[in-house]
Amino acid sequence: MKRLLSRLLLLSVFVAFSAQAGDVIRLAPGGSAIFSLQENMTTGYSWRIDRAASRDLDILSISDGGRGGGRRRMVGSPSVRHWKFRALKPGHAEIVFAYQRPWEPAPVKTRSVEVEVAP
Repeated sequence: MKRLLSRLLLLSVFVAFSAQAGDVIRLAPGGSAIFSLQENMTTGYSWRIDRAASRDLDILSISDGGRGGGRRRMVGSPSVRHWKFRALKPGHAEIVFAYQRPWEPAPVKTRSVEVEVAP
């Protein structure tokens, strides 16, 4: 029980950190992690996975963890977007996130995260 609580605490600390360029997430097959990025949905900006720029996503199962934090009705109020990664098989993937408004042609910024899956 103590070990489980320690692991949950470590995972919650991981979620609280902002993503940095060059992030590397290391997982064993079957392992999972939660990845989060701060966004400002009230002004139209949100993060999405740029599947065309990403590579080798087939080694992962990626699910949308939704948004948290922020006051949804206040313009300019930040929130945090979450994704859950689950490792399906060994390999190396790069996930590229684009921060943009849906009606604009190009993102204002991008973030790249590497995921290494090894036994």
